[in-house]
Amino acid sequence: MQGECLVMLRCSHILCKVDDIQTAVSDYTELGFTMTWGSRPGKAHNALLWFGSGPFVEFFELPSRAAALRWPVGLCFGAAAGRRIADWARPGEGWRDVALETDDLDLRAAHTELKALMPVSRVMKGRRTRPDGQVVRYQFLAPGPAELPFVVSSYDPPQRPLDIVHANGATGIAKVHMTVAPADRAAYDAMIAGDPWLLPVPGERTGVVGVELAGTTASLDPAKLHGAQLVGAS
Repeated sequence: MQGECLVMLRCSHILCKVDDIQTAVSDYTELGFTMTWGSRPGKAHNALLWFGSGPFVEFFELPSRAAALRWPVGLCFGAAAGRRIADWARPGEGWRDVALETDDLDLRAAHTELKALMPVSRVMKGRRTRPDGQVVRYQFLAPGPAELPFVVSSYDPPQRPLDIVHANGATGIAKVHMTVAPADRAAYDAMIAGDPWLLPVPGERTGVVGVELAGTTASLDPAKLHGAQLVGAS
């Protein structure tokens, strides 16, 4: 593989799977974070930890039986998408994925660029309804292998809240620590050129291993982090 994606991609957010989203939101609120529900509280399957700028964290709940969607999703959108769903659904809590974003609402240009470099799913369209009733639309695609970051469009309309204050002093994500397997390194480098947040090191498997916060040195109770390796700046 040679070359790199000419569409600018940067870290959008980090995904953490939890067993119970209600409990996770309660625990992170106790830790001093301001949490935002992805949809109506009580029925939401995801919640967002925003900062004033830079990447955010998405917590999501997904039953292990959803792994069976690997085959129909793979048939409809490509094997890379099917494998990713299965990985998201595997048992246990903790980091599951990294999303890269573009400034575009349409991913056709990113799809064309990435398809020339690696296997990639079809462009998929998503939507959700916020607690205030606003409908949010976006697109995403999944490169292969599934351990690589996936790509999302800009949200329509934009979703970052204007004023974000966390009681524990956190102001943003300083670094996303990742390991990258040797077999994935060329594809990883082709997707990501000089991202200021992602800090890759060689490892046996590609994936997130920890997230470092800026603005706080608060000690976060591991029992309330739901598998996320999340630490204040040292």
